[in-house]
Amino acid sequence: MNLSDMIVVLTQTADVEEPGVFPFPLGMHLAFVIIGTLFFLYRFSREKLPYQMILAIAIPVSLILQLSENRTLFYAVGAAELVLLLAALITSFIFKKKPEPEAEKAEDNAEPAKEEKPEAAPAENNTAEQANEDDQE
Repeated sequence: MNLSDMIVVLTQTADVEEPGVFPFPLGMHLAFVIIGTLFFLYRFSREKLPYQMILAIAIPVSLILQLSENRTLFYAVGAAELVLLLAALITSFIFKKKPEPEAEKAEDNAEPAKEEKPEAAPAENNTAEQANEDDQE
C-alpha cells in the first residue's frame, strides 16, 4: 500500500455514518421493547411481583432516546433507567417468594414430637423420684 492509496482510504472513511446510541436500527429496537414489555406484563399478571411491573415500565423509557440527540436528555434517561433498575433489584429481594421445600415441612412435623419428649422426661423423673421417696419411707 502506498501513500496515495492511504489518502484515498482515509477520505472514503469520512463518509461513514456516525454511530448512534444503539447498535441496531429503530425497527429492531422497537421490536425488542415490545417483546420485553409484553413479557414482563405477562409475568406481572401471573405472579404479581412489583419488580416485573417496574421493568415493564423501564424498558419502553429507552425509546425516548430515539426522539433527540440532546445530551441532557441522554443523561436524564440514563439516570431514570438507573433508578428504575435499582428499584427493580431492591424490590426483587424484598418481595422474593420463599418456597417451602419438603425438608422444611418434615422438620415442622417433627418439631412437635421433639417438644413432647422433653416434657415426658421430667414426668418420668418425677415418677422415679416419687418411687425413691416411697422406698425410703
